[in-house]
Amino acid sequence: MNSAVETSHHPPCKLWFARLELGFELDASQQRSVLQHRKHEGPVRVQKMLWPEKTGVCHAIIVHPPAGIAGGDHLSFDMNIGASAHALVTTPGAGKWYKTNLKQAYQHIHIQVAEQGIFEWLPQETMLFDGAHAHTSTTIHLDQTASFISWDMLVIGRQARLEEFAQGSYHSRFFLYREQKLLVTDQLRFAGNDRWLKSCLGMNGHAVMGSLWAVAPEQYRNSQVLKAHLELVRELIMRMDIRVTTTLLDDVICARYLGDDVRACHDVFAAIRARLRKYWFGLDEEFPRIWRT
Repeated sequence: MNSAVETSHHPPCKLWFARLELGFELDASQQRSVLQHRKHEGPVRVQKMLWPEKTGVCHAIIVHPPAGIAGGDHLSFDMNIGASAHALVTTPGAGKWYKTNLKQAYQHIHIQVAEQGIFEWLPQETMLFDGAHAHTSTTIHLDQTASFISWDMLVIGRQARLEEFAQGSYHSRFFLYREQKLLVTDQLRFAGNDRWLKSCLGMNGHAVMGSLWAVAPEQYRNSQVLKAHLELVRELIMRMDIRVTTTLLDDVICARYLGDDVRACHDVFAAIRARLRKYWFGLDEEFPRIWRT
C-alpha cells in the first residue's frame, strides 16, 4: 500500500506499508508440514514451498523486491507454526536499511509456535547504511513444548566502501516468551558516531555482530543435557577457530559473534544450528537451497 502523509513539521512524503502473514500446519495425510495460510499486502512475497528433508520440513523464502527498507517504510511479518509442524524460513540475500534523510523506518516480526512445533527463522545478514534510521523488533511466543532456532546478523556500514556509521540511528528489540513468561529480552540502541561503536565495551571498532538463539524440545531441557550439548558446540567452535561466545540462559542457548567477517559469522552459526538439529531432532543440517545460488 502506498500513501501520502503530511504533518505540520515535514512536507508530504510517501510511505510504504508491507505486511506478510504465514501459517504453517502439519498435513498428516502427506506426512509433511505445509503453508496453510498466506496473506500479503504491499511488496512482500513468499516463494514456492520446498520439502528437501525426509521428515517433511517445509522450507520457505521471504522475498522483498525492493531489497531494502527506506525512510518511512513499515514492514510487518507474522508467522504462525501449528501443532507438530516444522517450518524453516529464510531470505534470498542480505537485507538493507537505506539512508533515510531523517525519516524513521520500521520492521516488526511476530512469531507464534504451537505445541510440539519447531520453527527455524534464519534470515541472511542485515546491512545498516550510513544515515539509516532503523527500528526493528522481534517477538516470539512459544508453547510449553515448542522449540526454536534463530539468528540475527548485523553489518554496520558497507564494508566494501569502508563506510562507517557516522549519521543515523539503530534500535532493535528482541523478546522471547514461553507460555507468556519472558525468557529473554535483548535490546540494542546506538546513533551515528556513538562512542559505543569504538569502545571495548561495545563494538570495539568491529563492523559485524551476530546473535543466535535456540530453545530445545521439552525432553532436552534438563540442565545437564543442555550443558553437554553446549560443550559439544563449544568444541566445534574451537575447531573452526572463529571468535564466538556461548552461554546458557536457563534453558535458552545463546551464541554471540563480534568481528568483521559476516561470512565467518554465517558459517559458525550454520554449524551450531546443524549440531543442534542433529542432537534435538535427529536431522541433517540441510541448508536452504537459496544459500547455494
